[in-house]
Amino acid sequence: MAVWLRSHLRRVSVRPRTVCRLTQTVLQQAGYPSANLSLTFIGKARMQKLNRTYRERDYATDVLAFPMQDGVQSSPAFVGDVVICLPVALAQASRFGNTADEEILRLLIHGTLHLLGYDHETTDREAKRMKRKERAIFGRLSPVPRLLA
Repeated sequence: MAVWLRSHLRRVSVRPRTVCRLTQTVLQQAGYPSANLSLTFIGKARMQKLNRTYRERDYATDVLAFPMQDGVQSSPAFVGDVVICLPVALAQASRFGNTADEEILRLLIHGTLHLLGYDHETTDREAKRMKRKERAIFGRLSPVPRLLA
């Protein structure tokens, strides 16, 4: 399994080895230990552009997921891209009562599950299923390591 990590941020940096290791653990906990993905941290302007282009919503959101295929095969190689807007994540961390590291992990889990076929926007039942999975994975990965440098 591999995680390709990129950051397009100047003011805040992540700890690459820790983030990659944690991402691999999220994939393992989700039941896809051999899957690969890319993870990108960006600012508000880029996120707003992506959100407007791909979702027709003109604002910076916290996380976007771009799956490589519809539905997950039994053993996917590359599942897609997770993009996290770090300024939005940091701003909402305190609103949700999370540390910055907890919020980043929460978004990483959420985006990864989207890549693996979970979609909270389809039905209430699917939303509950995804939320249960997010909480279970988050609980197994606590305490959250320091992700920001």
